Amino acid sequence: MNRIPHHKSNRQSCKHAGLMLLMVSALSTSKEKGFANNIDKQQRKYISAPQLIAQISAEEKLRERAKQEVTETTKQIKACQTNWKLYYRRASALTTLVRYEEALEDSAKAIKLAPKEVDPYLLHARLSEQILDDETAAKDYTAAINLGTPLTSTYMLLRSHAYESMLKPDLALTDVLGYLKGHPERYNTNTARIIGTLYLKLGKGKEAVEHFSYCLKINPQMSKVGEMRGDAHMLLKNYNAAAADYTREIERIPNIVTKLYAKRANAYRKGGQLHKAAQDDIKVKSVSHEVFDIAPFRN
Repeated sequence: MNRIPHHKSNRQSCKHAGLMLLMVSALSTSKEKGFANNIDKQQRKYISAPQLIAQISAEEKLRERAKQEVTETTKQIKACQTNWKLYYRRASALTTLVRYEEALEDSAKAIKLAPKEVDPYLLHARLSEQILDDETAAKDYTAAINLGTPLTSTYMLLRSHAYESMLKPDLALTDVLGYLKGHPERYNTNTARIIGTLYLKLGKGKEAVEHFSYCLKINPQMSKVGEMRGDAHMLLKNYNAAAADYTREIERIPNIVTKLYAKRANAYRKGGQLHKAAQDDIKVKSVSHEVFDIAPFRN
């Protein structure tokens, strides 16, 4: 696959992130418990009392507005049950209150009343993802795509996430490439990592290495990419290159991650460097605890 040119990747990534936020603005991920309950003691030491109070206050205000919206829209729905916007508004408010099942029902009613409106489909899709029903989410995104709005390609990117969660990397890859088609400026480290990850899952090491290499050229410290490129090199039986990439990731993370040493030991062993493999094996066995470096697929 030819590499897609990179143009101002960071700026475009920010623009895309902003667009995504606008699309799902109705879907606040506020938790039912207050902000303070989600901050452990270690985190609290770095947050001043006024700042913490302000964030708690903003959280409570948001919840209060959502409660008021539910009350108001419920009254209006009783008077007019054919207005899809009322169900959509109530579903958005219920989402803020983490009442997902009720929000799903209302967004489904909005879809039934207005099957050619895209917003209810997007809301229903995101709610389905919240309850780990990626199959329904994919169907909702497909319906949104079929409406043929100017943001169709963006919905393809959203659907790719659902397909990836459904363990369908082939369909996910098709959607990501569809999102990039005709828009080379959208190719950045984020989309390159997604594409590389999908190629890796499909067992296509050469293509995966290409996209991971692009990421590391732009951002040598990009999380997990060195390890994944190492995995791709292992598929290609480039054991020395794989060991070098695992070393890169080991050096990037200040804590010992035994998985990386185990992978490097395997690369050394298959590459004939048995002494180095044995040293890594000892390292793995000597570690009683480790800190994981987590880089989610969805950024």
